[in-house]
Amino acid sequence: MRECGTPNVPSFFALRKKQASLMCDVGLKSRHHVSALGNHFHMNHPIDLIAMDWSNPFVREFIHVYPEITTTISEFWQAGKYVDEVELDDLSPMWADWKNAPDQHFFIKELAQLKNGQYVVPMRWIVYQKAEHVEALYATRDQAGNFLIADPELVQIPVKELKYNYLDLQVQFGSINFLNLSPSLALEMPHPVRKIANNRPVFVLRIMLWADDVSGNRSKQYNAHMNLYVANVNLPHQKLAQEYFVRFCSTSPHASSSEQFEGLCEDLNSESWRPTYDCALKREILFKIRGHLLPADNPQQAESCSNAGVNANFWCCADTSGGTDKERETDDGYHALFEVGIPRTPEETIKTIKQQIWTACLGVKETVEKIQTDTGVKDKTAIHWIDQLIEKARQMQHDRLFTEAIRDPRLNNRSIKGPNREAIKMQIKHEIQKELYDWVITQPEDRFERLANNSSEQAELRAGDHYNILLRVHGLDPHHDSPCEILHTVLLGVDKYLWHETNKVWDKKKDDLFGIRLQSSSIDGLTLYPLRAQYLVQYKNSLVGKHFKILQQLAIFHLHDDLCTKAVFDLWKANGELGAMIWYPEIKDMDIYLADLEILVNNLLDLWAVVDPSRIQKKYKLHVLPHIKEDIHRFGPAVLFSTEVFECWNTVFRLCSVLSNHQAPSHDIAVALADMERFKHQVSGGWWKNKNGDYIQAGEKIRNFLVGNKELQRRLGWVDTTNLKPGTIKLPPKDKQHPVAWSAALAHLWTAETDHIGGNGQKWVECKYVISRSFDVCKAKSWVFFNSKESENSPISIIAGRIFKVLASDSAMGLPIIIIEHSDISKTNDMRLNMPVLSRSGRISFVEPQDVLFLFNAQHDCQTSCCSTTEVSVKQGRDQTTRKHHLITHAEDTRYIINMHALHNANLIRETLPRELTAPKPYFADRRGKHDEFAAKLRVTGPTKRAETQAKAQATRAKNKKGKEAQRLQAEEATTQAGSS
Repeated sequence: MRECGTPNVPSFFALRKKQASLMCDVGLKSRHHVSALGNHFHMNHPIDLIAMDWSNPFVREFIHVYPEITTTISEFWQAGKYVDEVELDDLSPMWADWKNAPDQHFFIKELAQLKNGQYVVPMRWIVYQKAEHVEALYATRDQAGNFLIADPELVQIPVKELKYNYLDLQVQFGSINFLNLSPSLALEMPHPVRKIANNRPVFVLRIMLWADDVSGNRSKQYNAHMNLYVANVNLPHQKLAQEYFVRFCSTSPHASSSEQFEGLCEDLNSESWRPTYDCALKREILFKIRGHLLPADNPQQAESCSNAGVNANFWCCADTSGGTDKERETDDGYHALFEVGIPRTPEETIKTIKQQIWTACLGVKETVEKIQTDTGVKDKTAIHWIDQLIEKARQMQHDRLFTEAIRDPRLNNRSIKGPNREAIKMQIKHEIQKELYDWVITQPEDRFERLANNSSEQAELRAGDHYNILLRVHGLDPHHDSPCEILHTVLLGVDKYLWHETNKVWDKKKDDLFGIRLQSSSIDGLTLYPLRAQYLVQYKNSLVGKHFKILQQLAIFHLHDDLCTKAVFDLWKANGELGAMIWYPEIKDMDIYLADLEILVNNLLDLWAVVDPSRIQKKYKLHVLPHIKEDIHRFGPAVLFSTEVFECWNTVFRLCSVLSNHQAPSHDIAVALADMERFKHQVSGGWWKNKNGDYIQAGEKIRNFLVGNKELQRRLGWVDTTNLKPGTIKLPPKDKQHPVAWSAALAHLWTAETDHIGGNGQKWVECKYVISRSFDVCKAKSWVFFNSKESENSPISIIAGRIFKVLASDSAMGLPIIIIEHSDISKTNDMRLNMPVLSRSGRISFVEPQDVLFLFNAQHDCQTSCCSTTEVSVKQGRDQTTRKHHLITHAEDTRYIINMHALHNANLIRETLPRELTAPKPYFADRRGKHDEFAAKLRVTGPTKRAETQAKAQATRAKNKKGKEAQRLQAEEATTQAGSS
């Protein structure tokens, strides 16, 4: 800046000093933690990060504080866990009419009065039919002045009917007593939080916790860090899908996620209320946070659930399904892999962990490992103590049982033999076991010393200190709150397995053939990156999630009989149908959706068993799929708990790591990203408390900087979606507008009958696109569903068609017109693809922009039309070369297939099409019978394969042993020769 002549440029030292001062003002500070295992790390606590959401105008307007009861599920607060499972005291406890009576606060479990004079006890605040309601119990007042619960059933009442709160009634009646309260209904009036709040509003937010191992390098050399991020689930998915709303908490190359979660859980388990400024209410509020779910990849979920992982006999984090290979080959064992098993519980897991620690005090590692094998429970924190206990137990047993000088005196008596001597040894072992167990309870010593003298934790193993803290987080069950995550389970799991199963038999010629076909696909309506089909087949074993999204949606159209078997083709169909339904952004009817989803999951697993029965037995990610039904019921559409945005945000972390001095990564990265949060908050117009105790925000020019700077928006991961308005059109630049007459604009579609629509002397400009009702950018040749009327009095019908042109009149009075060519939808699906067929009808419609409903993807039916290939020149950069490559040339354009595997607008397509075209059908009528057949085959092939594997392993060990022996002899010979010389 100085070189450019900018005056008054501060020094780098002054800049850093000012940044530190602003960090102090905002109150965001990275805190130092030492884990139970002795690892050090720094954390930006989520309670401090989420506090800024309330005072950030870019975030606050989108926060939903109450659960919503609705039939259409698209957000966390509308789904089963938030609506049906969260305890009343873990929801926002109060409500007020912020416009008319902001200081009259109504709390749950306090008496209130309606405008009609009836008394109620609010129990929960909800949103119903887009309006705030209260779920309450009716109460009555007897002649003696006491109150009674009139009806134990909750009723929904609009909050606008509330008139007097508890304080108002207390002034009126003096004292308020209830006579018929049941033990399950504890009313403490006034509400305890009312006293703490001191007339400040009080809310509860819930967060999503994410952890994963991430490389701190941009190169291929892996530099392992364990990262923790959080997101505010009270924000809509449209916002959570942006990197701006991801909150970094901590990283460490040493501390595991279990250790870092302990620091984070201080906020989740805290009963204290955090003050912050609410920029919408223009006042200070109190809030606290609670954990809601733990999306992650499968290895991380195993650690979060204290599970032994995908290679264990009992591999599932959520249930107890599994067993040995022989057990999985039985009829019952094999069938169980297709279903959800007996649920795991934190209580049982903790009990098993404590049993392992108690057993480790005997010093027999094999016994501990057997418990882990038999249960699938393996806790990373507990393993730290188990290893120490086994070593200590062995040493103490050696000293007290076998070292003659210091062993138990009774063992020096030679006359004690046989069972009596063994009984003494066993007694000594149990004494050692008790000593070691008492010792481990006092570990870590510094933490044990900080316990209160009368604390019950002084006599037991403690969460965080001895085992996974997540097993004891209030309102969070890691076994059932770790949902089936679609990026790692579907894209990088099922899709990856299927792609490998398909291409493993291909040669170079078939690779090229598939690449040519795939490159010819239409991606309009798919929201995909431009296809690089040759890259996909050239690096077919190194693909990432975005590549599998392409294959999941498009591969089925190009896998003809020359590229795969019928069984594999059917598996691709089942995979695509399931994938489209899993990526629903909203669910209109949860019961129908879950019933369809169950059929599609069953079909996919059954077809995998047809292709390879052992795949179900070996691949854990296939077993996880049946759990997704319950996960979606509890948390909402699966896209809500996809971790793609967190994986994308790893780039930000990686840059911080690369640009640090690598001396104290946990501290330096936490401080750097805390400063980024501070900058993001202030440049977004967020409020903070100054030294005088007043809440302030940055000046107007600073606040407007982010809004007007697209580059800064991109770097902060913030996307402004307000510029997309349904029904608007986009004109080309002035110098590219070429107005033409109506007949010229319609070209071959012009007829004398259509001339009256626009042939009145106006000139027409061809536009770039129109925005549909679903906010899609629809261009010429885009396939859309639109509203159409045959006549003025006829009903509106929804029709499929292809946009011919988007036209705008050069007259200020003229309205834009969308010209759409109709297509008829077949009454039955294509037999091969199980997708509806589009055929040109010859009719056209002239519709207004607001009549365009949504975009969809359609693919040309190349196999039926016998399309051929043609050579085209290859461009390298901007240069046209003499090199050639092949593309598909469509023979005719009258027959297209609606892509039912497309993820974009998959829900809208199925809502629009007749149910008979979209309803899934079971692949097997008798699933259990087919599973028994597959199990019978495995009982034949399984032992053979295991014997071959064992023989191969023995041969490898023998070869390695022989090689080591040869090396030893050579070394001895060399030593002998050197000595003789």
